Amino acid sequence: MDKEKKYAICLGRQLGSGGHEIAKYLAGELGFNFYDKELLYAAAARSGYSTDMFEKNDEEKSELHSFISHLVPFVGTADFYGNHVDEDFLFRILSETIQGIAAEENCIFVGRCAEYILREKRDTMVSVFISADEGDRVERLCKLRGIKPNAARKLISSNDKRRAAFHDFYSSRQWGRASTYDLCVNQSCMGMENTKKLVLEFVKQRFGIE
Repeated sequence: MDKEKKYAICLGRQLGSGGHEIAKYLAGELGFNFYDKELLYAAAARSGYSTDMFEKNDEEKSELHSFISHLVPFVGTADFYGNHVDEDFLFRILSETIQGIAAEENCIFVGRCAEYILREKRDTMVSVFISADEGDRVERLCKLRGIKPNAARKLISSNDKRRAAFHDFYSSRQWGRASTYDLCVNQSCMGMENTKKLVLEFVKQRFGIE
């Protein structure tokens, strides 16, 4: 691992697959800074717009949805980016934030199309996608959120569609497809702990970490 370079891990995940937990594990083991929801706060801080705007638009793409009513003027320069704030504009801010962070520090990004945004960093970026069997995803969500299986299944279905629509709109690649990522793992096949170790070893080999 070249200490002069900054490395990034981009981890996509299905809801209920344990991807967030795996990403946190990787960050802890490698000493990388972790960005999931934290990325939204960073984008808000860098842009001067409210965190609420990014949270409401998080990994969502809808042609009918606009955030004009949520406009918060740029500090000191209300028209710095013009007076129209929509999903595409917020994604541009998010992209610039991801690129800025990746240029400054070793980091791991969860979702938000990061592997496509950082596609030019081929020697210093690795992309991973975590999936799981539906039954395991339902069980995990029921435990984490205290909901019934039917509610969990509906949440999984709507979330998968939302994430895929967001990713595929802004990327030339497909969300969840093997060719989009460097490594795809079904967490159900190996269990959480073994999946963590497998992904960690893959990242170490990819970046030359001893």
